[in-house]
Amino acid sequence: MSILKIARMGHPVLRMKCEPIDPKKITGPEVQRLIRDMFETMAEYNGVGLAAPQVHQPVQLAVAGGEADEEGGPRFRIIINPEITVLDENDKLGMFEGCLSLPGLNGWVERPASIQVKAYNQKGEQEEFTLEGYPAIVMQHECDHLQGVLYVDRIEDLTRFAFEEEAGRYLDLDEDDNEDDTGDTDDTEET
Repeated sequence: MSILKIARMGHPVLRMKCEPIDPKKITGPEVQRLIRDMFETMAEYNGVGLAAPQVHQPVQLAVAGGEADEEGGPRFRIIINPEITVLDENDKLGMFEGCLSLPGLNGWVERPASIQVKAYNQKGEQEEFTLEGYPAIVMQHECDHLQGVLYVDRIEDLTRFAFEEEAGRYLDLDEDDNEDDTGDTDDTEET
């Protein structure tokens, strides 16, 4: 396994629409190695998610966390060629998001609070599942990367975009009841 270099905002790979992965190749050594390396990279940087373009691979593959497993530990989903359906466009959840590709920055983003996801898993099997709350936000953030979209593109109020340290000191992180006190979706999810 390898720790991969993270592409930072400004690198063109982060603005590319990623190519789907041939489902027949998912269980092959190249895709499986990328999955292992992405997990290793995400763990190295304490992320809760990572998308392939963030490691310079413009393919539709991401790892997304935010859920707890049966024992209460972190659960991560590997998603390949995902399709997201918003379940209620009026039900929004806002929180400060961060991203491995924008180190040290956080911005307030509101997203749909519940989604349906259809994607292939690491075994090449198609899955369909529903996510709500924080895990739904993490998943949407990662899937945005696969479309060349960064969380900064979704910030509506630039007065709520700051460096992590200053955000913690000067912005009211408890202002919204829906907000995550950690100050990010992706800094924890660093994508």
